[in-house]
Amino acid sequence: MYVEVINGLLGAGKTTVLLNMLEQKSSHEKVAVLVNEFGSIGIDGDLLGGRGAGVVELPNGCICCTLKVDLLRQIKMIAEDYRPDRLFIEPTGVATIKNLMGILKSLSLEKHIGGITTHVVLDAGIFREIMSQNIGYVINQLEMAQVIIVNKCDKVGKGEIAQIQEIIRRHNDHCKIITTIHGLPLDQGTDFAAVMSQQAQQREHFSRERRPPHETGGRYIHEYEPESPLKDYEQFSSLSNRLFDLTKLRQFFKEISNGTYGSVDRAKGIFQVSGGRWIRMDLAAHEIMEQTPTDVFTASKILVIGVGLNKEQLADGFDKVQS
Repeated sequence: MYVEVINGLLGAGKTTVLLNMLEQKSSHEKVAVLVNEFGSIGIDGDLLGGRGAGVVELPNGCICCTLKVDLLRQIKMIAEDYRPDRLFIEPTGVATIKNLMGILKSLSLEKHIGGITTHVVLDAGIFREIMSQNIGYVINQLEMAQVIIVNKCDKVGKGEIAQIQEIIRRHNDHCKIITTIHGLPLDQGTDFAAVMSQQAQQREHFSRERRPPHETGGRYIHEYEPESPLKDYEQFSSLSNRLFDLTKLRQFFKEISNGTYGSVDRAKGIFQVSGGRWIRMDLAAHEIMEQTPTDVFTASKILVIGVGLNKEQLADGFDKVQS
């Protein structure tokens, strides 16, 4: 099987990009998705379900460190039992490509993996800020990517997008760059379907040549020890079968964003509100986004990731927004 990693920092839009990729996949392909959540309760797996792909969740940790053994076991299980043509892996936003690739290139997986493509999703609105804070980590991501997706381009002007692309080219002059809004390509001639078609040709080439699985995109990855982007992250997560008051829920997310419950880098959830409809709430880069998914879920869930979290207050606030 061919492995495609969808990587990026917390809140860059990995899940939204992956949703669009799954919508555009070929109907003839058998696809599996392995999604990793930093929290003890998975949310992305619910959002990705029902897209014509088998979804496996690895919650409660990072697959490049604490869940390494679980990741190896799950990839083997998927390869042997499900036998997909393609496996998408969406790691948590605190994962490092270097460590993840080290796992994927292990000898125990060599017979299962025919090739690897790494996609990196960037948040255009905070790209420079993130790079200034974690330059080694960001450069490592840029250098190792075959496809770089500059997401949230509606948050910046055309000049800033051009400068971000220039920075990318400075560190990686051979990757495919796709600019997107809400995970959808801006250029109609540069869509995910076209990229996937190119990757399908690469997969056939890998199969014919039987290249080693650690070689990606026709080159060997240059790796170095990146500066860690990891803070001393904590997580709060919870689920409920009660209905939520939408007005109170919006206020709750504003309080999370304003630092009422600690320094939060990422918060997200799916909630059933009065009337029975479902709402998806996302907090990333200090911006709150609200969507109305068409899916029906089994339970409402929330995940908050940050530093110095007051979990008791979060639990109390989460309880108070329920009717």
